[in-house]
Amino acid sequence: MIPALRRTALAALSLAALPLAACGPRPPAPVTGLVDATEIDVASKIPGRVKALAVREGDRVEAGQELVAIESQEVAAKIDQVRAAVTAARARLALARHGARPEEKDQAERALETARAQAAVAEKAYDRASSLLKTETITQAAFDDADFRHKAAQDQLAVAQARYDLVVKGARSEELDGLEALVQQGEGSLAEVQSYGREMAQTAPIGGEVAKILVHRGELAATGYPILTLVDRSDSWAAFPVREDLLAEVRVGTVLQVEVPALHRTLPMTVFSIAPMGDFATWRSTGEKGSFDLRTFEVKARPEGAVPDLRPGMTARFTPAPAPAAG
Repeated sequence: MIPALRRTALAALSLAALPLAACGPRPPAPVTGLVDATEIDVASKIPGRVKALAVREGDRVEAGQELVAIESQEVAAKIDQVRAAVTAARARLALARHGARPEEKDQAERALETARAQAAVAEKAYDRASSLLKTETITQAAFDDADFRHKAAQDQLAVAQARYDLVVKGARSEELDGLEALVQQGEGSLAEVQSYGREMAQTAPIGGEVAKILVHRGELAATGYPILTLVDRSDSWAAFPVREDLLAEVRVGTVLQVEVPALHRTLPMTVFSIAPMGDFATWRSTGEKGSFDLRTFEVKARPEGAVPDLRPGMTARFTPAPAPAAG
């Protein structure tokens, strides 16, 4: 009887201890996240029709490799228009710097000599008319006519002299400055439209993999709208939503053992960013008196070294260390 009673008592003690064990601290559940990588959207600053695509989805490209050719007749016409305006401005500036042609100089010199001869004749006629007027040999009207012709000849001589000086000396410094500014303005406009012209050939800004083609050959590409997306799988990381009560052992620089089911591997990843998630739905109420709500943080970790088979969208998970027991 005594051994039977002993066994019954031990069984009762074991059953009594079960609720206590169930109420003890449980290890944290694994935190599941996703693998991500740097993505670059290739877009054009000008609208146009996609003329050709040099790549397909899944292709590996190098930085600087041509990806898309865009056709835009409006940009091509604008480039021709501005280039012609710059050529005209440069020609005007060169003409002002070099002065007139020899033929124009000879013509201005002959016109000046003619004006001098006419002024000399008019001056002699004026002097003779003045002497005759004093002796009242001619009328006042005849003198007035001689005086008018004399002044007109002097004005014509002044105009011929100014024309000759302009042809010989060339443009003034102020005119040259204005023409140079006009050329610089045209060159700036040409550089601007040529930069738009270079947008008609889109090249890869980084080396990577073509993840998605959004605009195909023959379709219109809008300004700033992505034509295709490149992904750089050499710059991959995993992002995990971690409740703040599980962050006690997770810091920047902490190495996590991350399981990637798709690769059947566990990868060491180093935490490089911990930031609160912006969605307030990540708050969790404890519902306990004297406690506080828990918020979720985004923890990002990068693998140590290149992992060729690691792709964006793969599932990743790690088990955080349990929080230390309250004293």
